[in-house]
Amino acid sequence: MFIISYNVPFDKVDEYVEKLQINDIYDVFYESLLKITTDENGYGYEEVDTQEVTLKVAFQSQDEDLEDLEIFMTRVNEILGQKPFDVHEEADTYEDFSMPAIHINDEWVIASPTEEFEDKKKINFISQGAFGTGLHETTQDLLRVILDKDFTGKRVLDIGTGSGILSLATAMKNASEVVALDIRDIKDEVEFNAALNNLTNIKPLVGDALTGEVNIEGKFDWIYINIGGEETHMFMDFIKEHIKEDGKLLVSGIVEWSFEKVREMIESYGFKMIEKHQSAEWVTIIFE
Repeated sequence: MFIISYNVPFDKVDEYVEKLQINDIYDVFYESLLKITTDENGYGYEEVDTQEVTLKVAFQSQDEDLEDLEIFMTRVNEILGQKPFDVHEEADTYEDFSMPAIHINDEWVIASPTEEFEDKKKINFISQGAFGTGLHETTQDLLRVILDKDFTGKRVLDIGTGSGILSLATAMKNASEVVALDIRDIKDEVEFNAALNNLTNIKPLVGDALTGEVNIEGKFDWIYINIGGEETHMFMDFIKEHIKEDGKLLVSGIVEWSFEKVREMIESYGFKMIEKHQSAEWVTIIFE
């Protein structure tokens, strides 16, 4: 595969992309310069004003014939009214991603089923791309908290389960049932990783619990939510309805500059903060 690069005016890049698509050239992309921003709920981004961007056009053929490349490039040059500043070949191959072992603490490690650790307890895990793979500070903080607890006989709800890694850890700490809830279809991934650990106490549910798309039955000893302060606020009535009188709420995905606001909001629902953990700017809180 060859990548052909052009410098084009930022305010005309969409027009140029449209011209190429009209001529049945679709393997086109450009990268906007982004500025990372912060708000009360965490991080965002905005496009940076710039005069030019790099528009890239990909050329692929079965034999990567250079004569065909020249013909294609001449055609693109005519459409855009200019010549490229760079043409280079890229290997059109993909390698499987292998997640490195994640040592949560002195006792526990998350790793592939093929890896062995004689001195540690292992959670077998193969990432399939969902959020929550154990790499982010919030996820690792949550795992340290969970793996330090005893959930024997406890019923747990994991809101926004993603990859299901928190549910896996909870199930391995002897919870009677873990309901792994997500609006996205995570069922196959959660069940796959549960099977790798011979776990049968995880129940994945897919749907929007706030609109009644999925029905959550009964009350829970623990509820986890790791999807940010604003989203936590949206779920508070639901959480209040589904948590037991003496239940505990584990909240993460909170940035330090919004911690006080989120804490006050949750405590306004009758909860009391009993633990706080922090890694970098990310805060994890337990309420009861």
